[in-house]
Amino acid sequence: MRVVITGTPGTGKTKIAAKLARILDIKLISIKDLVEKEKIYRIREGERVVDTVALERIMKKALKNEKDYVVEGHLACEVEIPCNYIFVLRTHPKELKKRLSARKYKKEKVGENLMSEMLDYCEQRAAKVYGKKPIEIDTTDKTILGSARRIAGMIRNKKKKGDIVDYSKELLHYLRLTG
Repeated sequence: MRVVITGTPGTGKTKIAAKLARILDIKLISIKDLVEKEKIYRIREGERVVDTVALERIMKKALKNEKDYVVEGHLACEVEIPCNYIFVLRTHPKELKKRLSARKYKKEKVGENLMSEMLDYCEQRAAKVYGKKPIEIDTTDKTILGSARRIAGMIRNKKKKGDIVDYSKELLHYLRLTG
Protein backbone atom coordinates (compact mmCIF):
# COMPACT_ATOMS: atom_id res chain seq x y z
CA MET A 1 0.00 0.00 0.00
CA ARG A 2 1.38 3.38 -1.03
CA VAL A 3 -0.09 6.40 0.79
CA VAL A 4 0.66 10.10 0.48
CA ILE A 5 -0.40 12.60 3.14
CA THR A 6 -0.17 16.31 2.46
CA GLY A 7 -1.76 19.55 3.58
CA THR A 8 -1.04 23.00 4.91
CA PRO A 9 1.45 23.20 7.79
CA GLY A 10 -0.35 22.66 11.10
CA THR A 11 -2.99 20.22 9.88
CA GLY A 12 -1.44 17.22 11.63
CA LYS A 13 0.41 15.52 8.77
CA THR A 14 3.55 14.45 10.60
CA LYS A 15 1.91 12.96 13.69
CA ILE A 16 -1.01 11.37 11.84
CA ALA A 17 1.29 9.87 9.18
CA ALA A 18 3.57 8.42 11.87
CA LYS A 19 0.61 6.86 13.67
CA LEU A 20 -0.85 5.58 10.37
CA ALA A 21 2.46 3.97 9.37
CA ARG A 22 2.52 2.16 12.74
CA ILE A 23 -1.10 1.03 12.38
CA LEU A 24 -0.51 -0.27 8.84
CA ASP A 25 2.98 -1.54 9.76
CA ILE A 26 4.60 0.13 6.76
CA LYS A 27 7.53 2.47 6.25
CA LEU A 28 7.17 6.20 6.96
CA ILE A 29 9.00 8.64 4.71
CA SER A 30 9.19 12.31 5.66
CA ILE A 31 9.74 14.74 2.82
CA LYS A 32 11.15 17.25 5.30
CA ASP A 33 13.76 14.71 6.45
CA LEU A 34 14.74 13.92 2.84
CA VAL A 35 15.07 17.62 2.02
CA GLU A 36 17.30 18.08 5.09
CA LYS A 37 19.40 15.00 4.41
CA GLU A 38 19.95 15.83 0.74
CA LYS A 39 20.22 19.60 1.34
CA ILE A 40 18.01 20.41 -1.67
CA TYR A 41 17.02 23.86 -0.53
CA ARG A 42 18.37 27.38 -0.44
CA ILE A 43 17.64 30.18 2.00
CA ARG A 44 15.82 33.17 0.55
CA GLU A 45 14.66 36.03 2.76
CA GLY A 46 15.19 33.86 5.83
CA GLU A 47 13.08 30.96 4.54
CA ARG A 48 13.90 27.63 2.97
CA VAL A 49 13.00 27.25 -0.67
CA VAL A 50 13.03 23.63 -1.81
CA ASP A 51 14.18 22.58 -5.28
CA THR A 52 11.10 20.56 -6.31
CA VAL A 53 12.81 19.13 -9.41
CA ALA A 54 15.53 17.69 -7.17
CA LEU A 55 12.87 16.56 -4.68
CA GLU A 56 11.02 14.60 -7.36
CA ARG A 57 14.28 12.92 -8.43
CA ILE A 58 15.21 12.07 -4.82
CA MET A 59 11.71 10.76 -4.08
CA LYS A 60 11.88 8.40 -7.07
CA LYS A 61 15.25 7.14 -5.86
CA ALA A 62 14.07 6.75 -2.25
CA LEU A 63 10.92 4.86 -3.29
CA LYS A 64 12.48 2.77 -6.07
CA ASN A 65 12.53 -0.50 -4.12
CA GLU A 66 9.69 0.28 -1.72
CA LYS A 67 6.37 -1.49 -2.09
CA ASP A 68 4.50 -0.13 0.94
CA TYR A 69 4.92 3.30 2.48
CA VAL A 70 3.38 6.44 3.89
CA VAL A 71 4.98 9.62 2.54
CA GLU A 72 4.15 12.84 4.35
CA GLY A 73 4.88 16.47 3.78
CA HIS A 74 3.27 19.67 2.61
CA LEU A 75 5.37 19.48 -0.57
CA ALA A 76 3.75 16.16 -1.50
CA CYS A 77 1.14 18.18 -3.37
CA GLU A 78 3.89 19.71 -5.54
CA VAL A 79 5.56 16.53 -6.84
CA GLU A 80 3.95 13.34 -8.09
CA ILE A 81 4.69 10.41 -5.81
CA PRO A 82 3.49 6.94 -6.83
CA CYS A 83 0.53 6.15 -4.59
CA ASN A 84 -2.74 4.29 -4.21
CA TYR A 85 -4.15 6.99 -1.93
CA ILE A 86 -3.50 10.68 -1.52
CA PHE A 87 -4.97 12.37 1.53
CA VAL A 88 -5.07 16.14 2.06
CA LEU A 89 -5.48 17.00 5.72
CA ARG A 90 -7.60 20.10 6.38
CA THR A 91 -8.11 22.22 9.49
CA HIS A 92 -10.50 25.09 10.16
CA PRO A 93 -8.63 28.42 9.88
CA LYS A 94 -9.40 29.41 13.50
CA GLU A 95 -7.83 26.22 14.81
CA LEU A 96 -5.00 26.37 12.28
CA LYS A 97 -4.14 29.89 13.44
CA LYS A 98 -3.92 28.63 17.04
CA ARG A 99 -1.65 25.75 16.05
CA LEU A 100 0.69 27.88 13.93
CA SER A 101 0.85 30.63 16.54
CA ALA A 102 1.74 28.02 19.18
CA ARG A 103 4.65 27.01 16.91
CA LYS A 104 5.79 30.64 16.98
CA TYR A 105 5.22 31.20 13.25
CA LYS A 106 5.65 34.82 12.21
CA LYS A 107 2.40 36.72 11.63
CA GLU A 108 3.04 36.89 7.85
CA LYS A 109 3.68 33.14 7.66
CA VAL A 110 0.50 32.41 9.64
CA GLY A 111 -1.40 34.60 7.18
CA GLU A 112 0.12 32.84 4.16
CA ASN A 113 -0.79 29.42 5.53
CA LEU A 114 -4.32 30.48 6.49
CA MET A 115 -4.83 31.83 2.98
CA SER A 116 -3.48 28.58 1.52
CA GLU A 117 -5.94 26.59 3.62
CA MET A 118 -8.92 28.82 2.80
CA LEU A 119 -8.10 28.69 -0.93
CA ASP A 120 -7.87 24.86 -0.88
CA TYR A 121 -4.34 25.17 -2.28
CA CYS A 122 -3.06 21.70 -1.34
CA GLU A 123 -6.25 19.98 -2.49
CA GLN A 124 -6.29 21.80 -5.84
CA ARG A 125 -2.57 21.40 -6.42
CA ALA A 126 -2.66 17.68 -5.57
CA ALA A 127 -5.59 17.17 -7.97
CA LYS A 128 -3.59 18.83 -10.74
CA VAL A 129 -0.28 17.08 -10.04
CA TYR A 130 -1.76 13.59 -9.51
CA GLY A 131 -4.56 13.87 -12.07
CA LYS A 132 -7.18 12.70 -9.58
CA LYS A 133 -9.13 14.20 -6.71
CA PRO A 134 -7.39 13.63 -3.38
CA ILE A 135 -9.31 12.54 -0.30
CA GLU A 136 -9.82 15.40 2.14
CA ILE A 137 -9.81 14.68 5.86
CA ASP A 138 -10.90 17.35 8.35
CA THR A 139 -8.64 17.16 11.40
CA THR A 140 -10.06 20.21 13.19
CA ASP A 141 -11.49 18.61 16.33
CA LYS A 142 -10.05 15.14 15.87
CA THR A 143 -7.33 13.31 17.75
CA ILE A 144 -4.20 12.11 16.03
CA LEU A 145 -5.07 8.49 16.78
CA GLY A 146 -8.68 8.96 15.66
CA SER A 147 -7.61 10.50 12.35
CA ALA A 148 -5.00 7.81 11.73
CA ARG A 149 -7.49 5.04 12.51
CA ARG A 150 -10.06 6.63 10.21
CA ILE A 151 -7.57 6.79 7.33
CA ALA A 152 -6.43 3.21 7.98
CA GLY A 153 -10.07 2.08 7.92
CA MET A 154 -10.67 3.91 4.65
CA ILE A 155 -7.65 2.18 3.12
CA ARG A 156 -8.64 -1.26 4.41
CA ASN A 157 -12.21 -0.82 3.16
CA LYS A 158 -11.06 0.75 -0.13
CA LYS A 159 -13.06 3.93 0.53
CA LYS A 160 -12.06 6.89 -1.60
CA LYS A 161 -14.48 9.48 -0.26
CA GLY A 162 -13.54 11.78 2.58
CA ASP A 163 -14.87 15.01 4.01
CA ILE A 164 -16.34 17.94 2.14
CA VAL A 165 -14.30 20.92 3.26
CA ASP A 166 -15.23 24.48 2.28
CA TYR A 167 -13.71 27.53 3.93
CA SER A 168 -15.04 30.05 1.41
CA LYS A 169 -17.12 31.83 4.09
CA GLU A 170 -14.01 32.18 6.25
CA LEU A 171 -12.12 33.46 3.22
CA LEU A 172 -14.73 36.13 2.54
CA HIS A 173 -14.67 37.17 6.21
CA TYR A 174 -10.86 37.28 6.16
CA LEU A 175 -10.82 39.39 2.99
CA ARG A 176 -13.30 41.86 4.50
CA LEU A 177 -11.10 42.23 7.58
CA THR A 178 -7.86 42.67 5.66
CA GLY A 179 -9.15 44.42 2.52
